[in-house]
Amino acid sequence: MHPVCDEVGKMRRPRRRTVMRDVRVWLTGCLMYVPQRLHFGGSGGSSAQFQFARALLAFLLFCLAFEWLFSTPSLPRSLSRSLVSPQSACGKGENNYQQDHHHYHHGRRYSLQNSSFCIGDWTSDCFPRVQGICFSSDKVRICGKQPNHGVGQKQQELPRFMRFNGEQLTVPVVKASCDKGWHWISGLSLVADQRFLPEGKPNPHHEAEKLIPALLLAQRYKGPNVSLHWFAAKSDVSVWAQGFLDAFNLLDKVRYHVLPSRTDDSICFEDAVLFSGPTQVCYIPDMETNAWLRARVLNHCSIPSVNASWPVTQAVIMDRNKGPRQLANKHEIGDLLGKILQVPVKHLLAGTGSFCDQVQEVSQDDFFVVPHGSQNVNFLFARPGAIVIEVFPYLFYNDALHNFTHATGIEVHPLMGLLPPGNMMMRFYSMFGWDICYNHVRWCKNYARHQAIYGDRFKLEQIIQSIQSQRSHGLN
Repeated sequence: MHPVCDEVGKMRRPRRRTVMRDVRVWLTGCLMYVPQRLHFGGSGGSSAQFQFARALLAFLLFCLAFEWLFSTPSLPRSLSRSLVSPQSACGKGENNYQQDHHHYHHGRRYSLQNSSFCIGDWTSDCFPRVQGICFSSDKVRICGKQPNHGVGQKQQELPRFMRFNGEQLTVPVVKASCDKGWHWISGLSLVADQRFLPEGKPNPHHEAEKLIPALLLAQRYKGPNVSLHWFAAKSDVSVWAQGFLDAFNLLDKVRYHVLPSRTDDSICFEDAVLFSGPTQVCYIPDMETNAWLRARVLNHCSIPSVNASWPVTQAVIMDRNKGPRQLANKHEIGDLLGKILQVPVKHLLAGTGSFCDQVQEVSQDDFFVVPHGSQNVNFLFARPGAIVIEVFPYLFYNDALHNFTHATGIEVHPLMGLLPPGNMMMRFYSMFGWDICYNHVRWCKNYARHQAIYGDRFKLEQIIQSIQSQRSHGLN
């Protein structure tokens, strides 16, 4: 069982024999009491119903007891296969910056192919490229015959659908003929929709998933003649995204489109790279590219560029400013940080203020504890060598932050959240375990990701002690 605190605040573990005895007594009482409360008749059919009800109750109670006995409020060691952080998808190719910060190899950073635009190597993110595509009110048409991908090139599948109007409208992507009299845009166009960007809920993480690859293709690789198109209203774009575009002189160069009505001509592109579907969040191929990106942003915001130092002089708990997944026990976590690190602890709310305000919050300190969320995209601009401990909701985990910061030089440490006290639904979902809940039961995953986060202070202390040990031996 997970450690709990006794009266004097010391860590102890419940006695397993006592727990098993209590559960046995509880089960026996339930099995005897509940059937007695069921009023069945004396017929043979009623007797069968009685036995069935008793067996069903025994099974349900056994499931609950099994979950209670063999799972912990943090990481269920006997029920879950997710005991070790999954490998980052960005660290498998020879062109990527490895997690130990010592095995970066120069190589191909991107590839603009006949059928896709890829960043990094074969395992990283690719975006489909199409020759002839038209957007109308009820469908997205892929026109004519598409070029074959070359030998050794990765073919990226086209999205089955695209989303518009703040994700309120889903339009299928189909192969169909296009009218040459429609409005056609020539040249290479980088085209994004509003998938993962619901109305009224700006999400810098998913905006970056579209904007940064498009920016790299337009400015870093292909040149300034590439045009950027976004099927969104400018008012739907977050403060973060507008500030990011402004940092690269693109704020007035992005062409925003409204999906045509039924009576309007379709909007068509002769050659387009589509930024719509989910990615592995590996859109930064290497350290050099991230350094260029960071330098441009810091210079735009007039923020000095420095590296992190050790030992740290301050720790920061950066909570979400609104919505789910806020740190419910952040003050207890702050007390623990101050005690172990022997430094003052500052509390901030992420995602507030201008783009430069948000960047400054992550670029002026060296040690952070943050909940999982889209606001963490700003760590792309953090000090190299900074330490970030990301706290996840109970039964929820992904590797997004580790993936998109793999070339930043920062250290990212995952911390699994505790079972929220008094949340019986999450207690029920505990029977699935972390792996099944996240990867196989969507309603469990979606419920878990919207709950308050309780950081595991016992595990947090272990992580910090490990960091201190490594830093004291010069390992970082």
